[in-house]
Amino acid sequence: MSARARKPPRSRSIRELAESKLAGGAAVDLERLTPDEIRGFVHELEVHRVELEIQNQQLVEAQLAAEESKERYRQLYESAPIGYLTLDSEGAIIASNLCASELLGLPRTRLLGRKLSSLVAEGHQDRWHFARRALAESGERRSLELELSLDDGRTLDTQLVGSGRPGPGGTLNLALLDVTELRGAERALRRAASEVSLAEQRERRKLASDLHDDAGQLLSLASLKLRALADAPTRGPDGPFRELAEILAEARRRIASLSFQLSPPLLHDVGLVAATRWLAEDLKRRYGLAVEVAEGGELALDETSRVTLFRAVRELLINVTRHAGVPEARVRIWSEGVMTRVAVEDGGVGFKPDAGGGGFGLLALRERLGQLGGTLSIGPGLGGAGSRIVASVPLATRVVPREGGPS
Repeated sequence: MSARARKPPRSRSIRELAESKLAGGAAVDLERLTPDEIRGFVHELEVHRVELEIQNQQLVEAQLAAEESKERYRQLYESAPIGYLTLDSEGAIIASNLCASELLGLPRTRLLGRKLSSLVAEGHQDRWHFARRALAESGERRSLELELSLDDGRTLDTQLVGSGRPGPGGTLNLALLDVTELRGAERALRRAASEVSLAEQRERRKLASDLHDDAGQLLSLASLKLRALADAPTRGPDGPFRELAEILAEARRRIASLSFQLSPPLLHDVGLVAATRWLAEDLKRRYGLAVEVAEGGELALDETSRVTLFRAVRELLINVTRHAGVPEARVRIWSEGVMTRVAVEDGGVGFKPDAGGGGFGLLALRERLGQLGGTLSIGPGLGGAGSRIVASVPLATRVVPREGGPS
């Protein structure tokens, strides 16, 4: 008979194994045994039978416990809120739980046998290649971030934690966590920080331009007049001196105004309300915007909160002058529970905080307030038109009422 026709031997039963062992030994001669010896043999057989029954029951119970443990593990594996993948030595997926299937947007029938590298974004292929090789060689637990490019066109930011089993036929076990929202929030924060930095740079350029165009030109004009007076052969009338005094006084006023815009002393020495009132007067003088400031007294705020709220009010009011198309606005400052709130309202065409590229930008302002434990809300303005922007930060202590004013 050929080797191809030869059938594999079937596994031998326990009884066959026992009979084969007994066949090689000497048979018991029952004729020579006494009745007491026979009874002893029968008793031993009965005891052995009971032992076998007990062992069999214990094996059944152990098997049931193993099945229950296996089912608990399967349920835990399937219902885990984190994706789990097992890869073979070639990087192909050989096992996946339900969460991983949902994250990757593919049924398990299409995942199994597919290489994970086919789902890795092009820019992260090298990172995955080196990480997989390190996991396979060391077997140590490692963590890495990968961007996945899914079949449905989505991009998924993931955090992978894996461990490998070195050697031929080794496998990789990976935990897969979706961090797309977290990375999106981090990118938004970076954009907000960049916007704040750009806003500060724009503000510095604007102030530098104001110094050059206003105070610088006035001082240049004063210098020219002084040179003309010095070159005059005889002293003229007092008119040129009065003009010069007026030019220097105007230069002083404009420099003082710019210094107040940079860092109003009232904001640090008195408080937010006083600085806002000064701001209203300055905007009236410079832009013709009539700002009504409604408040009940200075509020106990730390310096960071005061500066943040003042800059927010200033930016919002300047945007009213540029984009709202109305000659008036309203600022309200009050406390509500543990929060300090500042509202800027207008009845114009609507608020466009980023028009013209100036200012905080709503995103940057919202993030800055959020760092202080505050919020930013946007709604309709006066009479349902325009806008109403409310900035809120935690109140440090109680309100300090102004003499004769509401608390």
